[in-house]
Amino acid sequence: MRVLTSFFSFISDNNDDLFIFSFDMKKIRFRTEKSEEKLNYLNENEIIRLNNVLEKEKAKKEVYNSFRNSLLIKLMLYGGLRISEALNVKLCDFEEVDDEILKISIIGKGGKEQFAFIKKEEVDDELEYFKENIQDSDYIMQTSTGKHLNRSNAFLIVNNIYAKALISKKGLHLLRHTLAMRLTAKGTNLVVIQKILRHVNLNTTTIYAKATNNTVKAALLNN
Repeated sequence: MRVLTSFFSFISDNNDDLFIFSFDMKKIRFRTEKSEEKLNYLNENEIIRLNNVLEKEKAKKEVYNSFRNSLLIKLMLYGGLRISEALNVKLCDFEEVDDEILKISIIGKGGKEQFAFIKKEEVDDELEYFKENIQDSDYIMQTSTGKHLNRSNAFLIVNNIYAKALISKKGLHLLRHTLAMRLTAKGTNLVVIQKILRHVNLNTTTIYAKATNNTVKAALLNN
């Protein structure tokens, strides 16, 4: 902070255009690393409740929207897709790698084609439903009127499902965070997690490891 103050004082005294660079440094806030509190994610009990609601919704009224909502959430929770990626999936984007894993072709950040992976058993029920109801080239995330589901609608839909599951947390990205935290807690190599989440920089992935370490420290201190 002192270095910055001195720097602005220096250029005020030594610039030919006579500009005065005056800043109240106390009003400037610097962004720090994400803390564990900012990493919003679901715990295991919340995940169970969430899945229970999804299954009940599908069983109660076997309509398109129930299966769509279930797949939308599971793609983020178990496949680590971003909401923008999940909203644009089509049936033709899914390919069997083997009996257990599906590969999903997506357009990631920067418009580049990427591949995400998900356990077949997590989404098999939903995909079988869509195979009987839409064309391979259709967007899966459609509204009841056939329009492409947008991010705002998805936000409201997912938060409503959270509420039914008695989850007070909100937001779409916390599902992706949840996958990362679960993998980290299981001791998965950070490079592997980076590949699963398709982070360009490994430093982004280490945020989850730091958060888990903070959880461990808090648990020991409260023991």
